[in-house]
Amino acid sequence: MKTLHMTRQLQRCKNKRFELYAITRIIHKVDDLDVKFITQQYVARPSGFALTDLYLPQFKLHIEIDEGFHQHQIDADKIRELDIITATDHIIKRIDAAVSIEQINAQVDDIVADIQQMIKLQKQSGSFQRWDPELEHSVDFWRCRVQFCVNDHVALRTSAEVCNLFGHQYRGWQRSSASIPEQPNIKLWFPKLYPNEQWFNEISHDGTEIHEYCLESETKKRSVIDRNLAESFKYVVFARVKDELGQTMYRFKGMFELDRDKTSYEAGVFWKRISTEYVLAIK
Repeated sequence: MKTLHMTRQLQRCKNKRFELYAITRIIHKVDDLDVKFITQQYVARPSGFALTDLYLPQFKLHIEIDEGFHQHQIDADKIRELDIITATDHIIKRIDAAVSIEQINAQVDDIVADIQQMIKLQKQSGSFQRWDPELEHSVDFWRCRVQFCVNDHVALRTSAEVCNLFGHQYRGWQRSSASIPEQPNIKLWFPKLYPNEQWFNEISHDGTEIHEYCLESETKKRSVIDRNLAESFKYVVFARVKDELGQTMYRFKGMFELDRDKTSYEAGVFWKRISTEYVLAIK
């Protein structure tokens, strides 16, 4: 599974020569299969989003490779970098790729040395968590964590696994929502965040709003809206999505409640995010 993840990640930057060169050099020089890397990492911004060139989640480190055109957008890059730091509280390191190959290599070597130092310090403190693709999609792993947030990229393979994370013991689950034991006012919701035959659902770029629109019939659309307006549930959303390997996963998007001001028969149902974190209440 690591091989598939790594090769798919590198495919994302195959059309950017300097980016591909720098990223592959970093990965090969770090030479540690317990370190996870992600290319083209999505980060929400106040107006839109950013895709960082390389992200190492264990160290909350983003690496940007600046090709020649970046020299003409220095101010825009500074604003973009500030947006990313503000949104994530992560570290950003940059490589100037508009220089000689020797200078690029020297910058890569400096970053590799920094990464190796981070690995060393985390291992010395006992905080290093080796990358295990099987473990990171495990119910037991996230149950032991107890608390998780959107930036943890929590993803499980089935809706039944999500239900079991919250205290159920299901072998399978086909419905779009589920109860949470001992949480009568909170439910689990598993929306498909892509158009399908019966529903049009989409999430905003910054992840703060979900728009839900019933396509089945006008009668069904109105009944769904009437039911939501009559209820007062909060929903812990694990959206059905495709991961970077093309597999269907259920990914944590936060806790949402109905936006009563925006919801209408004409526009559909709107849900606003009220929390990016959740603490499990499992005895």
